[in-house]
Amino acid sequence: MYPEFITLLNNYDVVCFDETKLDDLDTVELDNFVFHFKNRKKYSNRKSGGIAFGYKRYLENCITPIQTDCPFVQWFSIDEKIFDLKSSVIFGVIYIPPENSIYTSENALSDIELEFFDLQRTNKYICLLGDFNSRTASLQDFNDLVDTDDFLAQNLIDINEFSNVDILDKLVIQRKRHSTDLNVNTYGRKLIQFCKNNNMYKMNGRIGNDEVVKPTGKNTSARPTLG
Repeated sequence: MYPEFITLLNNYDVVCFDETKLDDLDTVELDNFVFHFKNRKKYSNRKSGGIAFGYKRYLENCITPIQTDCPFVQWFSIDEKIFDLKSSVIFGVIYIPPENSIYTSENALSDIELEFFDLQRTNKYICLLGDFNSRTASLQDFNDLVDTDDFLAQNLIDINEFSNVDILDKLVIQRKRHSTDLNVNTYGRKLIQFCKNNNMYKMNGRIGNDEVVKPTGKNTSARPTLG
């Protein structure tokens, strides 16, 4: 590893990577870090894709990799005591290949969602992060009364049965997202629907340095964080 990269890593306790471009013959070692990899191919002359996460060794008893079959996500859990919560937090590091590439998968997000459903049954806190190659502009990522059909509105069905968007209000996080990218692609529409289906919210465009989403790559696709 380059010394500059090692210095950068040492600024963090947990790190996640996309497009690692490794195979199972590669080894990555750093004295004070533990790494886990989900490579696109076991052996390849032309390496591509790939997901990885790592953490400092002092966290070794607090972080657990979760092995699943989906090639588009690497799951792991962090013990509740790290966050002072009552249950562990599940993280999914995502890499969905770009639209129109040879590795494009129309079912990528659906495959991730199936594993998400399984994990959601027994886990309260789930965060997805990484490169979704999804352009969502400022599309709303939650259901509100306007989104429901006339029957629901006329029968005064509580919107909280379909959305818990009020949690954003309780956390003093703005409902409206802001993005300088005005384009929406197919992956982006699917991601927004995923959020609505599962009461997940994009942090990009809402908090911290991501309060206004800016392009994150040469093709201006955004890398979302969902929680």
